[in-house]
Amino acid sequence: MPDPFISTTDLVNYLGRGGTADPGMVIAVDAACDTCRTIAEQSFNAGTSTITLDGTGTDALMLPEAPVNAAGTVLVAGGTITDYVLNGNGILFRKATDTDVDYCDSVRALKWPAGRQNVVVTYDHGYADTDIPRDVRMVALSIAARLVVQGPMVQESVGEVSVRYGVNSTDLTNGEMRILRKYRQTR
Repeated sequence: MPDPFISTTDLVNYLGRGGTADPGMVIAVDAACDTCRTIAEQSFNAGTSTITLDGTGTDALMLPEAPVNAAGTVLVAGGTITDYVLNGNGILFRKATDTDVDYCDSVRALKWPAGRQNVVVTYDHGYADTDIPRDVRMVALSIAARLVVQGPMVQESVGEVSVRYGVNSTDLTNGEMRILRKYRQTR
């Protein structure tokens, strides 16, 4: 898994207590970031991936990690192609070149050939550490704080004092789920 996008220092500052070397803090930060990645289906951290996709038979392929910063090598059925363009939404479009001019007045649209696992794309994606969306960082901090403060408990009692937590420490609230779902790519 990529490095956590919040730190133990962030968590200590958020809670106002604890220590950055505390193993429980480290585990909570890792678990919270992994939970956010799982729900959003995004790694969030900047990186480079090489993925194999099914050709769609259309002119568009959606790359799964967002934001897509740049597309590099694209192989179709083993051969390198350069006739593509990337838009701001992480969609890789085939583009026509001057040699693709159709003599019936227009440029013919090129398509990704239909097929299973026939398109390989290497691309840069994700956010720089300082650019991770604040709402995602806040969700991760909230989850990590629950893990540290409440642990596996839903309810605690000490003498006459009883506390019942709103959710299990590993459960996400409806608001947290809405925030993370907005980062999923529509397929």
